[in-house]
Formats: sequence, C-alpha cells, structure tokens
Amino acid sequence: MNLKNFLRIINIDKPKGWTSFEVVRFIKRIFKEKKVGHLGTLDPMATGVLPIFLGKATRLIPFFNESDKTYRAICKFGESTDSFDADGSLTNICDTNNLNYDEIIKSVKSFQGEQLQEVPAFSAAKIKGIPSYKLARQDIELPKISRSVVFYKLIVELVDIPYVQIWIHCSKGTYIRSLANDLGNLLKVGAHLTSLDRLSCGKWFHSSNSVSLHKLEKIGLENKIPWICPIEILNHLYTLSGDSKIISEIKHGRTVQISTMKYTNEEMIKKVNINSKRGNNILPAKVTDSNQNLVAIGQIIWENNLNFFKPNKVFI
Repeated sequence: MNLKNFLRIINIDKPKGWTSFEVVRFIKRIFKEKKVGHLGTLDPMATGVLPIFLGKATRLIPFFNESDKTYRAICKFGESTDSFDADGSLTNICDTNNLNYDEIIKSVKSFQGEQLQEVPAFSAAKIKGIPSYKLARQDIELPKISRSVVFYKLIVELVDIPYVQIWIHCSKGTYIRSLANDLGNLLKVGAHLTSLDRLSCGKWFHSSNSVSLHKLEKIGLENKIPWICPIEILNHLYTLSGDSKIISEIKHGRTVQISTMKYTNEEMIKKVNINSKRGNNILPAKVTDSNQNLVAIGQIIWENNLNFFKPNKVFI
C-alpha cells in the first residue's frame, strides 16, 4: 500500500465523557496529522460510531454528511433538565406512577415520520455566529430554533419505568435528547436522555467496524490499523481507471475523454451508454490508479456524442 497516496479513514468507537473535538485532537496526536475531521458530532455523554477522516480524506466528508444514523437511547421519565440530557441541571420532577406500557409505546410511535424538532439551547447550533451553548451558559434568553428531521423507525426495546430504551433510525441533524424531552412533554411527566450509543452512520460506518481509542493506541503500527477503504464506501459512484498520462491530466484538474480510460466492468459501460442516450448528461464518478488509490471524484459528462470525465476533487 502506498501510504503517501492512501486516504485514511477510520471508524472510532467514541468513549463516554469525550467531546468529538477531543477525539479529533487524539487522532491528530497519534498519527501526527494536522488536518482531521469527523462525521456527525456526538455529545460528551454519548458513545459509539464517530467516523474520522485524516489529511486529504477530509475532502470526502461532504459525500457522507447527509447520511442517516441509528442509535440506542435510554430515556428517564419524570425528570426534566435544561439540556434535555443527564449532563444538565434538573428543572422539574413529576410522579411516574400513572405511566403505563401502552401509553409509552403509543407516544413513541407517534414521533415516527417527519417532525419539526426543537434544537436544545445547550447545542452547537449558532445564533448570530455564536454557539448556542455559550449563550445558554450565561443565562441569556434564547430564541427557540426548530428544524425538520425524520424518524424512519422507532422501536421500544425495553420498558422499566421510569426508564425506556429505544432503537432509533433517523435523519442527519436529529437531536435524540430533544426526542426524550418531547416524549416527556407529550406524556406530561417530563423526561431526559440518560444514555446514547450511536450504532451506525450511513451504510458503511457501524459498531462492528469501529475501534476504541485504547485499542487504536495499543495497535501502534499503522499497517495493523483497520482503515476503511475509500473505494469501497464510494461504490455508488461509477469507477474509471487510466494510465499514468491520463492520471497526470486529471491530477491537474483537466477534463479527459472517457474513450482513453477504462471502466471497471462491462456492465458499467452499458449503464453509462444508456444514461447518455436518455439525455442524462451528468453522472457521478470516481477515478482510480493502477494501485487502486482514489485519484479523483467528478462527473461523467455527455457532450457532442462523446463521454468525458470532469474532476471536481483531486486526491493525489
């Protein structure tokens, strides 16, 4: 493997108590990499999947930013907090003796689908350029911010009043602690989030291919680290390859004719030709070199009865 051109992506199992930024700082230190980014911020209280991109791989982040997520959450009913989770200050206590299983199931199911969700005051959402949590800590009265989110599926896994465990499949930008707060309000007893574990982030990042920070530091040698292959996680894009001359052209941002390149398989040639004939003159694609390194991401363009590849992001 040519580490010079290798795009490094790793799926971290974030420990409780760490901010996402602290994980990034840790990765920077052990890999001596200045540029590191991540997908989907996790609160300090949360654990689980946190995809990390190093160096030039950070340019791939926009291709995964819209990914949906799955979580396992535990809510405690009868207690409300200002942050909607266990890290906040208690604001209200209610009796939960009248809560029953059927009411809880019905309430959880009512949130399935598209919802307008209140963003917690203690969040990274910005108000006039300032993170909301910084203003909230100063006891400044903040305007309520709402955003549209989607709960694709909600499954109540365990009810042990006042605690309820829920499996959640949701869209990007969803605040699970807001769901806990909303459930508490609906049942008129209040609630907050006590535990949150992210199980997956999109199609490719999930618990089974994540690695703990402790294990990562213990592994030490780079060739033993469970890097995630960028070619595989971009398999929804058409794949092209070219010789060193073509790669050099693409490296400099030049558009190249596809007749001088190779498709990864015959089926892809048919798909591109069919799309071209239908008038679909822009198709997403990636280019690899002879060593299967990702060279560029761009578009297949149909012009004057010819197919071209136009690079948008170059990685070598």
